[in-house]
Amino acid sequence: MKILFFILCGGVLALHPAGARAQAKAAAPKAAAKPPVKAAPAKAPAKALAAGPATKAPAPAAAPDAPAAAHVALAPTTPAADPTALKIKAEVNPTTRQLAVHTNAPGPTTIEVNDATGRPVLTRNVMAGAKAIELNVSQLPAGYYVVHCTAGLRTGMRRVHLGD
Repeated sequence: MKILFFILCGGVLALHPAGARAQAKAAAPKAAAKPPVKAAPAKAPAKALAAGPATKAPAPAAAPDAPAAAHVALAPTTPAADPTALKIKAEVNPTTRQLAVHTNAPGPTTIEVNDATGRPVLTRNVMAGAKAIELNVSQLPAGYYVVHCTAGLRTGMRRVHLGD
């Protein structure tokens, strides 16, 4: 029974093109392989031998046409801070529900408080200076807001949380 199975399998492989190629490769005589030629070891100068054992040379760098899988993607870089950006410090006093906004730009400044959807809910035009500007936010519901300040061409924003 086993003999019949092997005969049938061999016949099927001979009929199938891929099987015929596999059988042809297996049946083809292998050419006598030439032994690899070994290079004669280079003689090290006597000075190097006296210094100690030789170290291996560093491995060569990967070829520029190496597959893409060999390259490592670099992490994205954070862009540099804009030197003309307006710096804002916004603090909420929970007991008085006052928003203290301080900017680093003296002079006329527009302070706009936007809700989570970006819609302005409070806008003030003030003369900013060394003292913080106090805004009454007691009528605003709890949540996150964005304080957006503009002084001339300089702008800046800060996210604040108003809540209980």
